[in-house]
Amino acid sequence: MAYIVRKDILAHLYDCIDRRIPIIGSGAGVGLSAKSEEMGGTDLIICYNTGIYRMNGRSSTMGILSVGDSNGQLLEMAPWILGAVKKTPVLGGVFANDPLRDMDKFLDQLRELGFSGIQNFPTVGGFDGHWRQICDTSDITYEKEVEMIRLANQKDMLTTPYVWCEEDAMAMTAAGADVIVLHTGMTAGGSNGANPDVLMSMEDTCKFAQRLRDAAVSVRKDVICIVHGGLVAFPKDFEYVMNHTTGIHGFYGASSVERLPVEMAISNCIREFKSVKF
Repeated sequence: MAYIVRKDILAHLYDCIDRRIPIIGSGAGVGLSAKSEEMGGTDLIICYNTGIYRMNGRSSTMGILSVGDSNGQLLEMAPWILGAVKKTPVLGGVFANDPLRDMDKFLDQLRELGFSGIQNFPTVGGFDGHWRQICDTSDITYEKEVEMIRLANQKDMLTTPYVWCEEDAMAMTAAGADVIVLHTGMTAGGSNGANPDVLMSMEDTCKFAQRLRDAAVSVRKDVICIVHGGLVAFPKDFEYVMNHTTGIHGFYGASSVERLPVEMAISNCIREFKSVKF
C-alpha cells in the first residue's frame, strides 16, 4: 500500500459526513484483520503496537508499558499491514516521546514506507494525577505529542490524535489535527476488556464526548471528531452515542473491531464443532 495524499483522504471523509455515513477507523494488529477491515469498508486502518498484544491474547494496555520498543514494533508490523490492503489509508501509531528516534526523520521514514498518516500512540494522554506529574517533570509530555502532530501536518500526513480532555482537544486542533479521536477509556468487554464498573456510564460518556468535541470545534470548525473506547464497544453503543450527541462523525475501534469479534467468532465456531452429533 502506497502513501495516499492527505487532501484525497479528507475529501472522502467529508463526503461521508455530507452523506451522513459514519466514518470508521479500525486498528489492525495482523494482516488478516487489515484485509478483513478493508473488505468491510473501513475508512482508515491504524497500525500500532497494541495490536501485537491484543492479537496475542493480552490487554491492549500492554502497549503503553515498557515491554517493547513501540516504534520498532510499528516498523515490524508495517509490511504485514501495508501489504494486506489495496486502497485504504493506513496510519501508524507513533510514540512521540521516544528518546532514541529523530521524529522528523522517523515520520519521513513512515511516509516512505507507505503510511498515509499517524496517531499519537503510545501516549501519556491517558495518565493523570501523581503519575502524570512524574511524567511531566521527567520530560515525558503530551506536548511532545502535540508537536509531533504539528510536524506530521506540515509533512502533509493525515493526523488523528487521541484526546482525553478539552485542553488536549484544543491543543491538537490548533496543531492542525484532521481527526480528533475522543478517548473515553479502555474498551470494555471480552476476556481482556476494562471492567465497566471503572468506566463512565453511557450517559456520562456522551456528555464527556460532547464537551471534547465542542472544545475542538471552538478552535477550528472543520475538524472531524470521532469517538473511541470505554463502554462504546459494539455498534449498538456507537448508535447510542450518535443519537445522544451532535457533531460527532464516527467511531474508532481496535478491540471493538479486532479482538472482540475474533473472540466471539472463534469460541462460537468451536462450540458448533463440539455440538456435532454422531
